[in-house]
Amino acid sequence: MKRNGISRRALLRNFAIVGAATATGKAFATTHRFSPVQLDFSDPYLELVRLLKEAAEIEQDLMLQYLYAAYSLKPAYADLVGAPAPGATSLMGVIIQEMQHLGDINRLLVELDAAPVLTRLDYPYESDVYPFPFELAPLSSVGLAKYVYCEADPVRLGHVRSVTNDAMGLTDKLKASFGGSIPVNHVGKLYDAVVESLGDLKQAGGVKIDFGAWFQNIGDVKAEGEFGHFKFFHSLYEGFHPLLKDTPDVWNIPATDARCPSYQVPVNPTAYEGRANTIKDKDLRALAWLGNLNYWSLLLLLDTGYRRKSKVETAYAQAIMLVPLMSIARYLPTKGSAVPFDPLSMGFHPGLNDASGRRLTHKMLEETRSYARSIEKLLPGDFNLKIYDQLLAAV
Repeated sequence: MKRNGISRRALLRNFAIVGAATATGKAFATTHRFSPVQLDFSDPYLELVRLLKEAAEIEQDLMLQYLYAAYSLKPAYADLVGAPAPGATSLMGVIIQEMQHLGDINRLLVELDAAPVLTRLDYPYESDVYPFPFELAPLSSVGLAKYVYCEADPVRLGHVRSVTNDAMGLTDKLKASFGGSIPVNHVGKLYDAVVESLGDLKQAGGVKIDFGAWFQNIGDVKAEGEFGHFKFFHSLYEGFHPLLKDTPDVWNIPATDARCPSYQVPVNPTAYEGRANTIKDKDLRALAWLGNLNYWSLLLLLDTGYRRKSKVETAYAQAIMLVPLMSIARYLPTKGSAVPFDPLSMGFHPGLNDASGRRLTHKMLEETRSYARSIEKLLPGDFNLKIYDQLLAAV
């Protein structure tokens, strides 16, 4: 069976799963055998849960950064943003795949009797697994360079020549975009470590999950990044994507020039008051706060869906993303602002049990509806207030 034209047999071979599955916990050292990711625990269960927690955070962070960048684009680039269907030919296609990856990782956590992870980083953070410091910014050559490098297969990347300068390797050009160095990790290295720990856990025994299916699923996640996402971002970075090739040096057009692809939206804004990067305009901050409320409602629903292994709540979460949240996310950049996707301090499973968790989710939706009604005069023309009544009746 193939996914995106890549055979799973080839994926498993590339992952060196046979070697990972036959190794034991006793073979652990300071790093994983096939991945340079640091090893924290000799117990394979602890190590796998730790790595999956890191992976879930990274998948959400990448999704948010790609989403922020996508909505920073002007209407002339709507085809580049694309439709919300999974694929590697548009920004929204990649974003939906990242959302699917987030779901895959959390479903594996739940099968391992661990809690889902829906937190995101709220400050620049560096570790041996995180690809680069979290930053919400308009689409640019520097941002694309990060996306290209972090999604790439490290071995394959070293042999790719620059499309715009055949005498230069792609890695050299990326270094130039970064200012002379590569302060970025490859996401695939983390998934190599996940596969190794999954193999060690299988060998150790005591855990009953479908290991074969999960080897495949993790292989698919890694392949979608190292092949599809890498190819797409590479085409944007070097400007040879069909929608960019008629505008030479597109990412070096000054932000003040009308031809610049991106709106002048802020970097790392927040709708929380009293901070250095707080959105100044009162009305725009109100809309950004409504964006936060929708984002938090979405994540609370996802948490419930993952814990209950239910597709119903995840469908409701997708409805929020594709209707009210999308409406605000498309509108704010036209006014020089953006949805900040601020972190929620109380987390995304604040209830003591399933019933209290559902009650808190219901209250968050009520809060979102009430706030949206209170600023109705500010809402974009395509904003649908009725969706909250429908969700509250269903949740």
